[in-house]
Amino acid sequence: MASKACCKIPPVVIEGYTPKGTYSDLGGLNTYVTGDKDAKTAVIAVFDIFGFTPQIIQGADIIAAGGNHLVIMPNFFRGPGIDPTLFPVDTPEKTAKVTEFIQGPANVEQAVKNLQMIMEKATITYPGVERWAVIGYCWGGKAATLISGPSTPFKISISLHPGFLKSEDATHITIPHLLLASRGESADEVSKIAVILKNHVNEVVRTKSHVETYDAVHGWMAARANLGDEDALRVYKKGYEQVVDYLTDHLTAAL
Repeated sequence: MASKACCKIPPVVIEGYTPKGTYSDLGGLNTYVTGDKDAKTAVIAVFDIFGFTPQIIQGADIIAAGGNHLVIMPNFFRGPGIDPTLFPVDTPEKTAKVTEFIQGPANVEQAVKNLQMIMEKATITYPGVERWAVIGYCWGGKAATLISGPSTPFKISISLHPGFLKSEDATHITIPHLLLASRGESADEVSKIAVILKNHVNEVVRTKSHVETYDAVHGWMAARANLGDEDALRVYKKGYEQVVDYLTDHLTAAL
């Protein structure tokens, strides 16, 4: 199930940010591309259920500039994100529409398949990239976790204020994993995941993974980031600084 916070908190609508990247077709999906296309390291970002929002686009630009990475963010929904007016999900009608979207365009199992397909296309389109990471936000965090198993094409994975948390998913992770949770996720599940990663049978996972909970609202690094608020902007920047540092330490440094 999604976190209660995910269902209660509406996204923040902001205007005025000018994207640094461009959009192009990749594997039949409209994809936001930002950063150095000749970089040796790259990130596939899986947005949250609201799709291409200014906050998440800005985040992709921060990651690209902060670590000299190529960042690509495909539109796995093949259309717009979920209608933000459905939040908070407080009526049977809204619940039905949100459920329909999650089972349709936002089907997590399909997202994992899409990630595998995009990776195949991306390695051809960007042959200079030597190491890939995957980052997922909320809904996308589930997909990023699920694709971090034994046959993953990625070197590290990052899950930001993830939705649909299940601690058992962490047992299948085989690469360094960063989990940044918010106070909106289940503290019990986050704690279980931290224990699983800390005691993981895989030494790389055990020694290089990190779990941390921010005193922030669910979605503070994506569509629910109220960047007009000083405290929200501060924690937004802090979160992205930690992501950039983690990529530097465990993706770039390995080259």
